[in-house]
Amino acid sequence: MLKVKERKNQRHVSLIKTTRITSYLAEGLRDRLMPMVSQNKKEVTLSLAGIRFIDNAGFESILAVVKKAGESGCSFRISDVSQDVYELFRLMKVRVVFEIHPQKESAAT
Repeated sequence: MLKVKERKNQRHVSLIKTTRITSYLAEGLRDRLMPMVSQNKKEVTLSLAGIRFIDNAGFESILAVVKKAGESGCSFRISDVSQDVYELFRLMKVRVVFEIHPQKESAAT
């Protein structure tokens, strides 16, 4: 489900073999990310490359991770967000809570 690349104080996490974050995956995602963001002065980037849909449970899990990262002093970012998922973040007004980096248009073509 998750692929983690580590380099010094940085972790880059990506989801594999899925295009959706639903209640089926949300708890496992949260459980895997929580220990990573619990460490002060770490940088964690969650890549949503290939993800086209996130349900409410998925958003709740991501927001729980964001909250824990803030409490721990960990820098948490989301990258490679598709236009559809970005619109969901925008509609739910969570884009101001943490950094979201949309997919580069050149990479999408």
